[in-house]
Amino acid sequence: MSKNNINTKEYKFGLSGTKKKIGINYWRFFFNGVETISGAEQMFFVELEMVNPWLSPSEVLLGFKPRVKLTADDLQYALAGTQSAQNLNTEQIVQPSYCSLRVGMLGKVSKQLCYYFPIKDCVFNMKPFELQIGNKCFTDNKISGFLSLSQEDNAAHPELLSDSGYATWDLSYEIMSQSLNGYDNANMRWFPHGLNTIFTGKVSFDGTDYMVDTRRCNGYVERFWGLNTPEPWFHISTSNLSSEITGKTLLNSSFAIQGIFDDRVAFQGKFEDLEIKFSADSSKRQYTAIWDCTQMPEAENPEENLLHWSVSLNNKTWVLDIDVYCRIKDLYNRKLELPDGSRKILNLLEGATGYGEIKLYKHIGNTLEQIEHAKLTKVVCEFGQNEDGEI
Repeated sequence: MSKNNINTKEYKFGLSGTKKKIGINYWRFFFNGVETISGAEQMFFVELEMVNPWLSPSEVLLGFKPRVKLTADDLQYALAGTQSAQNLNTEQIVQPSYCSLRVGMLGKVSKQLCYYFPIKDCVFNMKPFELQIGNKCFTDNKISGFLSLSQEDNAAHPELLSDSGYATWDLSYEIMSQSLNGYDNANMRWFPHGLNTIFTGKVSFDGTDYMVDTRRCNGYVERFWGLNTPEPWFHISTSNLSSEITGKTLLNSSFAIQGIFDDRVAFQGKFEDLEIKFSADSSKRQYTAIWDCTQMPEAENPEENLLHWSVSLNNKTWVLDIDVYCRIKDLYNRKLELPDGSRKILNLLEGATGYGEIKLYKHIGNTLEQIEHAKLTKVVCEFGQNEDGEI
């Protein structure tokens, strides 16, 4: 699709990606809410995912089918030759084909609920845009729905990769700052089209109500599709920046980092009126990138052990240094199935209580001038690697 059409709903919602038979297709929404009783703040996410959707358009195929448990009689029959050993195969290899919707919470309390359905259950309308899946709805300015999974069903179906519980959400959103050219090549695309997004509405999780309003909202929306996920998966995003130089909150500032693409991370950001991007699909000569995600030395109190995300970006104009830390106890370990099948997963560590700093410099001749030094809070930070999965 031509980049001249980047402002259309078709491009923002990636409907071209849903037409591909093989691959993965993500819509991701992050927002925070405040508990109505205690006033405690909580970060939430809503994800719509399509995995190889047209391999099985009318039936959900999960790659994580329960392994068959062999009985003593099964083994005796096989040893006696009366039953083929092939019939005792303890694992069915399936290439997954489904759509899924996930709603979850990140931070000191973390969990997710998952719902699976075939792509034929999706009802699309374009004028105005609307994607309806039963009682779940996505538009270009609203998301809503209900999701539940009992403890009994969750225990009986570990292949759902879900927790138990129930949640409702009814939210309007408005994108305040967008970027639609994060990374784009023939096999993979990333569009952080809602770098700074305002959500309003209500979320209820396991009977606890949270209000979402513009005054305290820290929202982010992105789109991704490709033949597979980046490997490894590396993500940082926030719109909570305050200047260490002026002491002021940077109300019109936000950024997102995603990778790993071609051994580099991509950066899309805005510092008040200044927009900066490092697009990983550009020439290798355009910029250099150094990145890492490591565990900090053990703290005296194990509750304070940290993971450290670090990024340094350098081109002819700009130098960016970013450091983000998150307590390991606040990270949620999620397992997401990959389109390859064969029980391949993205093993993802994910948090929303990251904090740190970002420093921006500009090349002036042979010297560097510091443009901004900002404190970061409430950072969404993720790191994941592809692995052979077990459930």
